[in-house]
Amino acid sequence: MIIINYFRVIVTLILLIATYTTKAQDLRDFEHTLQFADYLFKTQQYTLASEEYERAVYYDSTNNSALLKLIKAYRFDKKHDIVAQKFDYYFKDSINYLRRDFAQEYVNNLLYRDEFQQAYNYLDINANIEQGYKQSFQLGALLLQKNWDNAFSYALKNAVTNDKKNADLHVIAFRSKQLKYKKPFVAALFSTIIPGTGKMYSKNWKDGVISLLFVGVNSWQAYRGFHKYGNGSAYGWVFAGFATSFYIGNIFGSYKSAKKYNEKLDNELYNETWHLMVDDL
Repeated sequence: MIIINYFRVIVTLILLIATYTTKAQDLRDFEHTLQFADYLFKTQQYTLASEEYERAVYYDSTNNSALLKLIKAYRFDKKHDIVAQKFDYYFKDSINYLRRDFAQEYVNNLLYRDEFQQAYNYLDINANIEQGYKQSFQLGALLLQKNWDNAFSYALKNAVTNDKKNADLHVIAFRSKQLKYKKPFVAALFSTIIPGTGKMYSKNWKDGVISLLFVGVNSWQAYRGFHKYGNGSAYGWVFAGFATSFYIGNIFGSYKSAKKYNEKLDNELYNETWHLMVDDL
């Protein structure tokens, strides 16, 4: 009996030593993996960094620092769908209560996925997000939706903060109220009366002049043909057909030109906002 008990003690000690050694080895593996992942991240090797951070998180799934860096590595690698999957996997039941650093990463990824309204709503829900950050990103989300009226109202209600990004976004919001759109139906009407003038109204001077010349020249040639050879003149009817097709096409073209002009105005503000909100993340 004494020998059996002694044997049990020896076996227990061996198992304890083995367990301790394994845990120590795992700890060293975790530390080395994290160090290597950090090096890859700093040198902008985001694909490789994400692989190492995945391994680090596998070693210790409770390490929030490693998990946050994993999410950032995927975001910098432009794998925004994977980032969304990670948030769903790790925070499915607590997504609305994420601590500040994770919450901001979540918002950043929503912006990259063009989920601007979702980002705006989330900033209202999560109470851990700092107020200045919330104001800047909610205003940015409205601007990225080209929701100029609501963006302007939001800018009026929320004073400019000390943050330069916030100040620049306020400027864009105020500029959006000064946009002078062209009316597509007015452009079409102008070109109905005088060909090409609808495009000129939309600041498309080159196409406007060309349209005016095409319609005018072909109309003149048609007139000459009918005047010289009579109403049955093939020459006159050919040029009359050209003139008519150019005339009708010019009316539709003027309508589209005005819409294109308005889109250009919108896109200029959108691109400025995108640069402030997303490119610098």
